[in-house]
Amino acid sequence: MSQTLMVIATEAGTGKSVVSLGLLEQLERAGARASYFKPVGQNKNTKNNIDGDVAFIHKALSKPVDPSLTIDSDVVQKAIQAGSYDDIIDSIMETHSRLTAEWDTVVCEGVDSMTAFPSLDSDINIDIARNIDATLLLVVSGRHRALDAIEAQITVSVNQLRERGVEVLGVIVNRADPSQLDGLRQQLGERLNGVTLFGVLPELASLGRPRMCDVALALDADILANSDCPNPLHCRSGDPARRCPGPIGNVLVAAMGLENALHHFQHRTLIVSAGDREEILLAAAAAYANESIPRPSGIILTGGYAPSPKVMELITGMSADLPVLKVERNVYDTAVTIDRLEPALGEHQDDKSRAIRNAFDENVDWERLLKNRFVPANPVVTPRRFMRMLRDKAKGDKKTIVLPEGDVDRVLQATAELRKHDIVDIILIGEDAALRRQAASLGLSFDSGVTIVNPIDDPDFDDYVRTLVELRKNKGMNEDMARDLMKDRTYYGTMMVYKGRAHGMVSGSTTTTAATLRPALQFVKTKPGINSVSSVFFMALPDRVLVYGDCAVIPNPTVEQLADIAIASAQTAAAFSIEPRVAMLSYSTGASGSGDDVEAVRAATALVKDRVPKLNVEGPIQYDAAIDPSVAKTKLPNSLVAGKATVFVFPDLNTGNNTYKAVQRSANAIAIGPVLQGLNKPVNDLSRGATVTDITNTVIVTAIQAQSM
Repeated sequence: MSQTLMVIATEAGTGKSVVSLGLLEQLERAGARASYFKPVGQNKNTKNNIDGDVAFIHKALSKPVDPSLTIDSDVVQKAIQAGSYDDIIDSIMETHSRLTAEWDTVVCEGVDSMTAFPSLDSDINIDIARNIDATLLLVVSGRHRALDAIEAQITVSVNQLRERGVEVLGVIVNRADPSQLDGLRQQLGERLNGVTLFGVLPELASLGRPRMCDVALALDADILANSDCPNPLHCRSGDPARRCPGPIGNVLVAAMGLENALHHFQHRTLIVSAGDREEILLAAAAAYANESIPRPSGIILTGGYAPSPKVMELITGMSADLPVLKVERNVYDTAVTIDRLEPALGEHQDDKSRAIRNAFDENVDWERLLKNRFVPANPVVTPRRFMRMLRDKAKGDKKTIVLPEGDVDRVLQATAELRKHDIVDIILIGEDAALRRQAASLGLSFDSGVTIVNPIDDPDFDDYVRTLVELRKNKGMNEDMARDLMKDRTYYGTMMVYKGRAHGMVSGSTTTTAATLRPALQFVKTKPGINSVSSVFFMALPDRVLVYGDCAVIPNPTVEQLADIAIASAQTAAAFSIEPRVAMLSYSTGASGSGDDVEAVRAATALVKDRVPKLNVEGPIQYDAAIDPSVAKTKLPNSLVAGKATVFVFPDLNTGNNTYKAVQRSANAIAIGPVLQGLNKPVNDLSRGATVTDITNTVIVTAIQAQSM
């Protein structure tokens, strides 16, 4: 099973990529098959449209990193504005799925901060983490922060993340004062409550020193000279022959006369000078050409002034390699921008890679970190992951589903959608030529995965009539009655399922639930050990998918029926990769209340435990105690279900139906269902207001039910 650890930070400038590289290095040393993935990056102004962190890690690792997997932040922002943010998450999920199929561990690096996209009404890091089932490793900056401030930042951030339903493995503090490392590590380890501290990394001077390419990019400078630096990002260009000259040592604002300025020339000094001070430029070129005196890193000419062609010819003749930049801004603004510059990582910076490796070896408890499996203890199935899982699961073992209402436009449109993605094969009941004309009028056409069956013309019609007579003869069924019933599309579709010609049926967009259920109850029958047909709704909330039962079929269930509903609902949840933790709902929790209704739920819970001893079930329990960990801690602190229930069994149809509709409308949830359960073969009912999406989802659910049978 592949696992994903997502490295995130609460603010920009924490050094997430430093932690990502260190983690990947240690995983590689431990023999793990690990890959790096940065879903969202910044490609602005780069020659090859490659995020700098991705380029840096690509160069530092022995395994390749595919930069095309990273979506530019500008693309994400445009998608948010266009209302297509979900497409971005879908794309990230698709990429992550391919990586987990190939690698044992994926180290995923989050965006620069939790508020990277202010126009988004959620946190993109949390959205990504939930949908790829990642555990989080938090990186907190210790730069210019005292112990109390670091502790507060960690505590607040971890609590916020956990409240939003993601699991935090632990924290690494980065960019701390090198002289305070030991004290910070010891005191934070003692003071942090419920948060694992894996290490405290020092501020690495070599990472904070910018290069000429960083300066040129930050200033949007024109490059007037430097044969080794034809563009400001050459060290990220992917061309190993063109290497960055190295980090800048210090900055000199040459506002004094030449003689005085020369006293301040040092090795790797970046000189900032007014553009019309050509004598300073000439002195810089002479110093760069003479290896016996301090050699500057380069010179920036301010004010928009460019040297005369003759002076530039002289400069390049003396020292063609001297980086000469020109900017429009004044000397002061230029110097301030350079002072505030946070240099990005990039390719061909081996000195930085070495510094990071050494820092991690000395300051991070990697043995402790790598002992963890980066898999959430209580994984949450998000709606997007759930719907993607449904489609993938249905396609993995393709089934045939019969749709009796072939002449309904919505059914034809759903059929086209399902076949477009090759999810299931479809049997439509109706007259072939008429249905194809109707489909054509909707702009649809059907491939070989769609079969149209007219009962009267079907070769199996007489066999189905004889089968129905045999199955119902003890109920007075004769051939004439059976022949009339087999002309009913719902009866014919159900018989197709019974005989194995189709794996399941979906109907009800123009008929009642009773019309859909009647033939199923007459001859498909219920599963062994289950005496009641019931239903569930999959409630796709913004952060999870829950199972509600029964909200559509049994008005006032008996104790035995409540037990049937609970067991069938747990089986349905498991079939859809939702770990069943069953809450038998009541107005009382545990032994706190009494009354006939509470006692019925208590008896049903005992019956479930007796019939399925290994099933995690709790009851009676109130809804708040079943779903809210903080309430559960007070009311049922030792329960395996309270606070983390996934299956909710309502005591009656009135409660269940109203609750699912209230949650659907108030919490902006998607309700998928009703999904019928307890039958030997899957038959599902549609509401008469079912949309094309509702029909599509119900068909997919039916196909997966067929797989589990």
